[in-house]
Amino acid sequence: MAKKVVSPKKKIVTVSAPILPEPSMVSPIPKLSPKILTLGLVILGIALLTYKVGPYFVPAIVDNRPLTRFEVWSRLEKSYGKQTLDDLVNEKILDLAIAQSGVSIPQAKIDDQIKTLEKQFEGSGGLDQILSEQGLTRAELTKQVVTQLSVEEILKDEVVPSEEEIAQQFADNKDTLYKDKKLDEVKADITTELTQTKLRDAFLTWFAEVKKTAKVKSFGL
Repeated sequence: MAKKVVSPKKKIVTVSAPILPEPSMVSPIPKLSPKILTLGLVILGIALLTYKVGPYFVPAIVDNRPLTRFEVWSRLEKSYGKQTLDDLVNEKILDLAIAQSGVSIPQAKIDDQIKTLEKQFEGSGGLDQILSEQGLTRAELTKQVVTQLSVEEILKDEVVPSEEEIAQQFADNKDTLYKDKKLDEVKADITTELTQTKLRDAFLTWFAEVKKTAKVKSFGL
């Protein structure tokens, strides 16, 4: 008699679903407030700005205490502010007057004047050394030269000494400056001296008139 084979029962394995936390139990990812984000960017910007241009705002630190550039400016303003303001105003007025005059100085004449100055200061360390001591640059010197030559061009007809003025200058100083010399020997020097004197006087008169027509609004310091 054949035996009845009974197959073993299959074991059913039940896989339980993972236990997920309730939505209310999950901490939401914090969102940055626009105000906080803006403040952070501002702080970062200030930090970078201080790193880059800190010496501009704080030129010195004394015993861990910053000396601000505002303090330096305030002291300078109290001591030299008014004079500096007047100088800058006069400079602007003069530049405008020269521009309106239509005078143009050839570059060759400017270069010749610079070369004359270079030769003049050869024995004093050179022109660049003199400029450094005066706190000037070559560009600033060139501007001064252009201004001077422009004024001379504008006033050239008013500064030529007459023969009578030259003779009088010689007569007044023949026993001192020009002792034992003839007029012809010193005429060129006298002419230069008188020209410079007349140029200074003519400039003061001319610039006083220019300032009368200039529109300047000063709000003080």
